[in-house]
Amino acid sequence: LNRSSDLFIWAKVFMQMGLDESELDEYFSGPAFLAWNRMGNMRGWGGPLVSGWRQKQFDLQKQILARQRDFGMTSVLAGFSGHVPEAIKKVFPDANLTRSPDWGRFNDTYCCVYLLSPVDHVFQIIAKAYVQVQTQEFGTDHIYNVDTFNEMTPASSDPIYLAEASGAVLKGLQAADPDAVWLMQGWLFLEGFWGPSEMKAYLNAIPNDKMIILDLATETRPIWSRSESYYGKPFVWCFLHNFGGTRALYGNLTRIATGPLVDRVNSTMDGIGITMEAIEQNPVAYQLMLEMGWRSESFSLSTWLADYSHRRYGAVNNDLVEAWMILMDTLYTISSTSKSQVETRPAITMGTNYGPNTTALVEVWRLFANAANDIKPVGPFLYDFVDVTRQALLNLFADFHTMFQISYQRYQLNNTDSSLEFDGLTAQMLDLIDDLGKILATDVNYLLGTWIASARSWGDTNDEKNQLELNARNQVTLWGPRGNIEDYASKNGWSGLVSDYYRSRWYLFITRLTASIHDKTIMDFDKYEADLLAMEQKWSYTVKSFPTEPVGDTVSIGQSLVRKWATTESRYIVFNDTDVPGSDLLWGKQLWTKDVDQLKLLCDCDHLCMGFNSNGYLKNATSSHQHSSGTVLYVKA
Repeated sequence: LNRSSDLFIWAKVFMQMGLDESELDEYFSGPAFLAWNRMGNMRGWGGPLVSGWRQKQFDLQKQILARQRDFGMTSVLAGFSGHVPEAIKKVFPDANLTRSPDWGRFNDTYCCVYLLSPVDHVFQIIAKAYVQVQTQEFGTDHIYNVDTFNEMTPASSDPIYLAEASGAVLKGLQAADPDAVWLMQGWLFLEGFWGPSEMKAYLNAIPNDKMIILDLATETRPIWSRSESYYGKPFVWCFLHNFGGTRALYGNLTRIATGPLVDRVNSTMDGIGITMEAIEQNPVAYQLMLEMGWRSESFSLSTWLADYSHRRYGAVNNDLVEAWMILMDTLYTISSTSKSQVETRPAITMGTNYGPNTTALVEVWRLFANAANDIKPVGPFLYDFVDVTRQALLNLFADFHTMFQISYQRYQLNNTDSSLEFDGLTAQMLDLIDDLGKILATDVNYLLGTWIASARSWGDTNDEKNQLELNARNQVTLWGPRGNIEDYASKNGWSGLVSDYYRSRWYLFITRLTASIHDKTIMDFDKYEADLLAMEQKWSYTVKSFPTEPVGDTVSIGQSLVRKWATTESRYIVFNDTDVPGSDLLWGKQLWTKDVDQLKLLCDCDHLCMGFNSNGYLKNATSSHQHSSGTVLYVKA
């Protein structure tokens, strides 16, 4: 799929029709938001495009297409989906235009893109013109991507309208290329609007050999299986996996290893694809998925992972094989994940789904640290050691936050001085964020600086570079002028973002909350929210360079963090088959980690904690022992 230069083509088409640069500037978003601009979700934000952007992207696409065709690959180019600049009204004043819904809480400047009805004759004029101009520049391999109602609701559920709408797309393509085949995402069919009758009307208007559908998230939300294989259309089994570049260790490897083999039987499946929103994470999942295009028989996943560790690290190491077996049975059985608390706007109550595999990951972390003593630490090993360390620290932060939450709620309930335990907990939380930034800084793959430097490199003047830096910063933070879909593209795996942005947010929150406890007052959360937004907006518009080269040694820092956050010499007395019911320090909340050393560390942070049990419950009293089969009680010595 080649969309690098579609804005170059669109500018040429619209300007030939009479629009000028200023009218295009109001429509085209900045580079960081073009994917959503193309889908009609928003317009203009992050723009205008810097002066040489369209030409540079045009030149790049020429190179990409040439290389793809040298390799015998079939290239997919763009078609017309109906989204147009507002100024098209001056060219076609009678065109049937509607405003799309407000997709991301943008104001009128950036929201509600104009959509040309596919049954309007103007649709055919523009669709034909676009493909003609594009073909003049790039030639064609006769496959075109068009997505008409992505996360949008059609104007009518009338089957006749839906058939005419889809038929108009193919008609527009074929007006310029009689051999055109329409490639579309199946993502729109996840919306509640699309029942069987609506899908049939929309799809059956197109001959089966003139459409290919990307079943965009087959591993978690397959549509082919509830639509009779898209009513006969060939589809591609796709692995979506990731939204916004969210970083976590996850991916259902068993589903990847079996789904394409099973689903191709008695279906119209016609290949596999990867459709992630960001690929810079979980390389094991993508390597396995891409191999599935060459596999036709079932195989042993454990054997594959053992071989994977040998190939990836250039050595046979029992600790690393064991680590991957643990990961296979725990984190890599999960198909989706949520944001970590570190990268999310700070609050008293926050959710996370990292928990069930926290203890297993601590063991994986130790195995990687041990393996570093026995193998030559090649790049892929260092990458994975950083990644495992990152996840282990984020998991531990979630447990610190649980203690932080209860400590504050205890203060609210009793109006007593909770500053002693609160200060200790918050100091540990900020220290952990600092250590997260430190380990990320050791590997070039985890640097905010490379992201910003790359964005700035596309500008020719200092003003253009600054505009592109704004795009880069805003996309991974506020995502819009006022946090419209804030933290959607957050990156808990980028040094710089962790140490400069996320830590600043947590520091502001913690200092405000701590001050209210010391003063025995109620925190002004409205003022905090306003000040936080102002800080976030300032960060988006700041011009500041970050390191583009790693700092520090991954192995030595990673091993030191294992010793710091997963090892302790604290002495506790052990009572087997024993518990203290009803003495839960955290009001019945269970910590995610069940690792004994980590539970000791957490208990040591709160002077009210007298001990804990093996199920992850901290205790504020330990004298009333009761028999509890299988439970181990640890009491501070």
